[in-house]
Amino acid sequence: MGQRTNLLLQVEGRSGARLNRVYHLQWGYRKYLPMAFLRLLSSRYFKPQKTDIFEFFTQGLDLDSLDMIERDWNKYDFNQLNECQEALSHCDNNNGAMVVVITEDARDYYFPKYQVGFLLGPEDVQDEPPFSRWVTTEDFMRHQPKYQGESDDIFAHAFDALTILSGTQHIVQQSH
Repeated sequence: MGQRTNLLLQVEGRSGARLNRVYHLQWGYRKYLPMAFLRLLSSRYFKPQKTDIFEFFTQGLDLDSLDMIERDWNKYDFNQLNECQEALSHCDNNNGAMVVVITEDARDYYFPKYQVGFLLGPEDVQDEPPFSRWVTTEDFMRHQPKYQGESDDIFAHAFDALTILSGTQHIVQQSH
């Protein structure tokens, strides 16, 4: 029941180790996930205290962590579409996902590299399987349930501008 989305979060540490988390969000659709990412960017991952990146990113979000399930999320590489699809096949999802990959720099503690991508869920696609391709922020927002008078295209453009200014790489489907 309701709009169910997932956040796939991957941190690649300075040592090269990969640590993944997958979160389920009931009612986590529309601007909810992108706003959480903007909050992370605004902090510039400064880490003034010894704060776990997963705790920091998800602080204040209403999350049910799927980490409690007996599943090895670390075996997936969220840079790869097919591995995102496989991970999402184990999740309760009908309205898509946001994928965030954070790569810590070995020399620059304060400015890791960010990647963000969006995938459409089963209720968002008609003639293709769910999670089958990366979509733009605008496409993701366009497929989310809306309230009357909302202008998600403006939000999508603002999100893209802010994230691109921060150096974030957007994962999108390559044109054939």
